[in-house]
Amino acid sequence: MEQNITYQKAPLVELIVELHWPVQAVGLAGGPPIIFGQDAVFDRWFQGLTSRLSTLGFHDLERLVPHSMPAMAYQPLFRYRRSSDAFPVVQFGHGIFTVNAGPPTYQSWQSFRPQVEQAVSALVETRPPEASAATFSRVALRYIDLFGEELRAHRSNFAFIRDDLGITLGLPAGLIELATDPDRISPTIALNVPIDDQDNATLTFQVAAGRLGNRQTTDTVMDMTYAIAGTVPMAQSEVLERIQAAYTVIHGWFDTLIARFRERLKPTPEA
Repeated sequence: MEQNITYQKAPLVELIVELHWPVQAVGLAGGPPIIFGQDAVFDRWFQGLTSRLSTLGFHDLERLVPHSMPAMAYQPLFRYRRSSDAFPVVQFGHGIFTVNAGPPTYQSWQSFRPQVEQAVSALVETRPPEASAATFSRVALRYIDLFGEELRAHRSNFAFIRDDLGITLGLPAGLIELATDPDRISPTIALNVPIDDQDNATLTFQVAAGRLGNRQTTDTVMDMTYAIAGTVPMAQSEVLERIQAAYTVIHGWFDTLIARFRERLKPTPEA
């Protein structure tokens, strides 16, 4: 059996499990889909979910959109936390549910998966019988990683992406010669890779030099999302089966990318 590995210097910023289901909304030209009026079914779902999450330790509830503002479809409306810890976070809105994790509480996928199972069960089991949505329209797993100066071994973002991650670009002849300093080239790479036609699953891979949050430095940011855009039954087992498949793909790709500098992340066998 393959031994699970954790990284003492993992580049993880945030991990997000995201579920969507169809909702009725009004889409204005050039604008987001808006939910108008009161939705009694949604309110009952919110009340039941809040009660269930409370039994799981999510006692802190925050409303993200003021009552005076219209709610948007597929935008979190409520955020749940355990006491003052930043993670894990659960979010709920019209047509959207997320479970978010990150440092310092996130240790490994193996220890986080049971929390996803509990949260998804809470969502599915508190769904009112009269709710129109019976399937998910999107199931996604997203990892956001940041490689700071230490993990880049003090190399430029361009050199790190090219030489350490092994991602190369075929640039037109003479273009690099135009740069006063090739190492200061700021790359942005985005790929959308079809993975499973039956589930309409894709892997979106993006890597670029950029800043996150309040950081004052420009670092290498890597964003990987495995998303299923096909119909998925609204059942915990169906969701977890696909999320586990997503994790397997992303984890395998991550291991390939870090192969040249794996020891910098200080891998440790998981107890």
